[in-house]
Amino acid sequence: MAQCQGTTRKGEQCTREAHGDGAYCIIHLDQAVRAPRAREVAEWDQKAIAAAALGVALVSAVIFFRIRR
Repeated sequence: MAQCQGTTRKGEQCTREAHGDGAYCIIHLDQAVRAPRAREVAEWDQKAIAAAALGVALVSAVIFFRIRR
């Protein structure tokens, strides 16, 4: 059997054997379900933060140049 691909609380790879044909042991099956979703949220957060930063910069520039007049 293959080794579990799960991560322990200490951040180390699990040393247990994977359950059945999967890549995770019984303890870390929840990581198999969470893994794809976590990547999607991380990608969305980066895009959202970049868009918000750009928006704040543009609004700040408009306000700055309006005040200088």
